[in-house]
Amino acid sequence: MSKYIIKGLISSLAAFSIGLLGFVFLKLTLFQTSVVSLFFIIYLYLLFYIYEKYAVSENTQPVSEDSDDKYQLLENKFKALSSKAEKLEKENKTTELFLASMSHEIRTPLNGIVGLTELLDGTELTEEQKEFVSMIRESSHNLNVIVNDILDVSKINAGKMELESIAFDLFTKVEASVGMFVTKIEEKGIVLNLFTDPKIPHQVIGDPTRLSQVIINLVSNAVKFTDKGGKIDLFAEYIKEKADTVTFKISVSDSGIGLTKEQQARIFEAYSQAEASTTRKAGGTGLGLTISRKIIKSMGGKLQVKSKEGEGSTFFFTLTLPKVKESKKEVLPDLNHLKVGVLCSDTNPKSQWNGILQKYIQYYGAEYQNYKNKNIFSSTCPDVMLIEYSAIDIDRIDSFEYLSCKRVLMISSIHQSGLEKARQVFDEIIYMPVSFEKVGKILQLQKAEELGVVSKLEEKRAEEKVEKKSFENIHVLVAEDNPINQKLIKRVLENFGLTVTMASNGKEAFAYRQKEDFDIIFMDIQMPVMGGVEATQHILAYEKEEGVKHIPIIALTANALSGDKEKYISEGMDDYATKPLNIQVIEKLVSKYCEV
Repeated sequence: MSKYIIKGLISSLAAFSIGLLGFVFLKLTLFQTSVVSLFFIIYLYLLFYIYEKYAVSENTQPVSEDSDDKYQLLENKFKALSSKAEKLEKENKTTELFLASMSHEIRTPLNGIVGLTELLDGTELTEEQKEFVSMIRESSHNLNVIVNDILDVSKINAGKMELESIAFDLFTKVEASVGMFVTKIEEKGIVLNLFTDPKIPHQVIGDPTRLSQVIINLVSNAVKFTDKGGKIDLFAEYIKEKADTVTFKISVSDSGIGLTKEQQARIFEAYSQAEASTTRKAGGTGLGLTISRKIIKSMGGKLQVKSKEGEGSTFFFTLTLPKVKESKKEVLPDLNHLKVGVLCSDTNPKSQWNGILQKYIQYYGAEYQNYKNKNIFSSTCPDVMLIEYSAIDIDRIDSFEYLSCKRVLMISSIHQSGLEKARQVFDEIIYMPVSFEKVGKILQLQKAEELGVVSKLEEKRAEEKVEKKSFENIHVLVAEDNPINQKLIKRVLENFGLTVTMASNGKEAFAYRQKEDFDIIFMDIQMPVMGGVEATQHILAYEKEEGVKHIPIIALTANALSGDKEKYISEGMDDYATKPLNIQVIEKLVSKYCEV
């Protein structure tokens, strides 16, 4: 009886294992599949060995035919698994090629839409036309986000997402993440509280682009699912610090629709949203949180959520990043003798500006005092008074002119109606949300006025203003087959003062290179007649044979898959830029490769 039990058990284990392996193959990369297959083969041989030793040895009759059948069955199973692995590998390659093609086909016309929209916005337009341009820009941005989300999740699943490790300003990244949503936030009347703990070192080492991507995604979701009059908090809080690392927590909270426990359990799954209806209500691919969680995981943290249905949600993560060793310790100005008053709305229970401003002001060493509307005129006046717009009666704004101190108004950009009147009463106007840096500038300016050196500060500010770059005597060759994109990049480059020659394909570009000298070449990748890579190889061969100076070649491509930049540089190109074109990137490339 034991023989049959063992035979049945082993057969069941083998069948279950083969089925499980087939399912697991669907979830693994090619390398992981190979490793698992190796261990599985060893596992099956062990099962077969046990089967032969304990189940078959009790039978004294010859079993050679039976054994041959079993070996044949096992061989067939291995062939089936090998065929499955080859099929999956082929499917993965097909998927990657499809994504590259899809990226190119979508980004090529999108490049024209985005670029021409920016150029159109720089012309004189009626208010209605400006509104239309704004709608085009928003729709283009949404389409670009969808394409990037799909490409990102494919990179992550294929294990091809790479993180940068460079120095960056953490404060700038956190505070800039809300910039693109300010208009939408103000349209919905949402109270935005932004706090970056001053104790966090400004300079850290990591991937600023990916960190911004996560924060932007979390803020975007909060804006989508928070109703009018709601509240959003973006906080970066100091946790602890060691000699070469700092640990901080970033959280985005909202007073929106909230999540049930069931929704929280699957909110990070790909293509998942809280409800099917939210896809129609708020849009999006449902990939943002999946990508964000995997990015934070690759940085050593974990993206989590706390929520209650109908009471909002908080998405948060904690990271430990290296500090920049060479960075100088921030030296704060001596503001110990400066008294700063704050008047925020008493009627708005959601306002946290008192607490946030108090931390900022006291970190600078200044004395903080909270005021209420009724006692602002009866109390001793501080050196600087920060006043929230919603805390005052705009019809009685003239009364603040009698305050014998520096008056600073904190206002949202939607309150344009009373702005002109406010400019006549207040010394400074700063737009909300108020950051640590904005508070610092106001306090330092006040200190400078006391010392009589405000003119020097103003001169420094003027020097720091970035003017539009203008190049002279630089000749650019551009190879681009799309007529709309030809007009776009020609206009963009000519706006920088560059002389531009256009080629419609790689063959034309190579012919131009043989006839003329250029300072830089922008080469599209996918073109008829001759593509960008082939044209580059012809140009490099020509330069080598003729012994002429090499002209830098920049790949222009709508493909944005991982490894594209390295691939094109290995083909002899000098650098890489993606479509839709980024004007700042083009400017940097010209500055980098041309003598200006």
